[in-house]
Amino acid sequence: MPVDRPARPRLLARLGRLGRAVLVASVAVWALCALALLIYTNGARAPQTHTLVIPDGTQARIASGENPLEIPATWSFLADDTLRLVNDDRVGHWLGSYFVPALTTQDYRLQRGLGGSLFCSLHPDGEITIDVEVRDFDWMATIVPTLALGPALGVIWVGVGRVVRLLDEPDRRTLPAEGAAENRAVRRDT
Repeated sequence: MPVDRPARPRLLARLGRLGRAVLVASVAVWALCALALLIYTNGARAPQTHTLVIPDGTQARIASGENPLEIPATWSFLADDTLRLVNDDRVGHWLGSYFVPALTTQDYRLQRGLGGSLFCSLHPDGEITIDVEVRDFDWMATIVPTLALGPALGVIWVGVGRVVRLLDEPDRRTLPAEGAAENRAVRRDT
């Protein structure tokens, strides 16, 4: 004769209040992170090649304080863009660790870790800030905030819920000693 087994509770029912709160908070944090990344990476384009032609005599003009190439103090790119430096000058030039010998052309693929303030012989200030931004949506960027904030917010959510529940129920606000004394008095009377 087959034995009827009780139906197994669903996953959410087995998690308990704290488990459900942590799960819901983690999903909410992940959704907010994903939405922020989608907004941030909106309009991401295919990699482009940015060509900078360095004409002959650039070194002398920079030495006199000019910015003949009109390079901004901060130059922004997206990851995987290519920076092509065409050096028609009679001297080599530096852009960070990139060196372009005289009368040559060099292509450099820009990666995300490249950014920051770099030495630059092409700018009158002697340095330039390169900003290499994320190109596409990176799902991995949502993991750390989700794992760090989701469980913490879930625990806070449950704690605040318990405090609010305790404040709403007047019977639970009595001290255990007072409740015990009342119970003993009721038992004696009956």
